[in-house]
Amino acid sequence: MHNSVKEHAVYALKGFTIGSLMTVPGVSGGTLAIILNIYDKLVSAVANLFSDFKRNFIFLLTVGISLLFGMVTLSKLILLALDYAPIPVSWFFIGSIAGSIPMLFKKTGLKKFSFSALLCALGGIICVFLLDVIPEGILELSGDFRIEQLPAFCVCGIALAVAVIVPGVSFSHMLVIFGIYERFYSALSSLDIVFLLCVGVPTAIALLALIRLFNYLLKKYPAQSYSAILGFVVASIKDIYAGIPSDAVMIIASVFALLCGIAAVFAVTGIFTKKQEVK
Repeated sequence: MHNSVKEHAVYALKGFTIGSLMTVPGVSGGTLAIILNIYDKLVSAVANLFSDFKRNFIFLLTVGISLLFGMVTLSKLILLALDYAPIPVSWFFIGSIAGSIPMLFKKTGLKKFSFSALLCALGGIICVFLLDVIPEGILELSGDFRIEQLPAFCVCGIALAVAVIVPGVSFSHMLVIFGIYERFYSALSSLDIVFLLCVGVPTAIALLALIRLFNYLLKKYPAQSYSAILGFVVASIKDIYAGIPSDAVMIIASVFALLCGIAAVFAVTGIFTKKQEVK
């Protein structure tokens, strides 16, 4: 019983951290899940929800509630820090991504050069850059809900599901693309149930439909799948990068933030501690 409580407390803390940080446009929830060593378990739990319903449901509920709580609480402080010190904060995130690369490469299981894995990594990089081609506010979903907006919400839900599943693709950046970034977080704060359901239901349906395919690819083709994820994650740096500081104090602060980001990921993933996640 004690171990179970401790286990779910760890899951809740990880969910809270993901929810807090993924509100920053450019920061990927999937990447955060990988850094916190919970990504594989999330994919497996959703894909195999009914095979061990009670255990998977409690796990997903724990992570989901804590994630939403993080989105509406600590995220405001993080966005405030981003406003006051955008460059050091961005370099912290870049450091965390850099720190996750060795773990991601290890997950590919590659012992020698693989042309197919290289192509998948390049494909992942290209896909993230192609997101910039999509104009912001491509669909008009802000303002009061109208019934004729339902098809647009369905398209948005599919895109958001992809952003949730694929590391390196930012959920918040996708909200910006669809022109509902501020509207979404305002709806979370004010509990605008109608709007949240219009976004959440299509996203959940698309997520359930896509997650089985993604889980299959991770298990059947781990080298290619994790190489593609590595490409997604590396390319996501472009959306976080806020420039190079111009004065000595900010340079020192940014270098320190970069090293803190790397060290934090090494500590969490067990590269230094060699600890494994509680099973």
